[in-house]
Amino acid sequence: MTSKMEAELFCLHCNKDTPHVVTYVGKILKSIKCEECGNEIEIKREKLLENYAAEFIERILTKPYRMTRELEKDITKFILSLPIRIITKPYRIVKEVEDILKKD
Repeated sequence: MTSKMEAELFCLHCNKDTPHVVTYVGKILKSIKCEECGNEIEIKREKLLENYAAEFIERILTKPYRMTRELEKDITKFILSLPIRIITKPYRIVKEVEDILKKD
């Protein structure tokens, strides 16, 4: 999932604090663009994939713990949501990878 946020950052080209648009793919930084001068720093797609792979492995390793916490919190909600989550999870993963690979 791609998300954008605005932040006041120091621009090396403008040599002052200016508004910037910061773009993330999931939790991974994709680019930072100055809204005044248009200068953009973008992370290479290869690096995005490397970071995504590391984050994805971490998510896989922590999944049993997170599911156990959900189960303990509300067993009914967990059981009712499980079939839908099992069906939609592959689609959500494909969407995440597509977001990383696509160019703006």
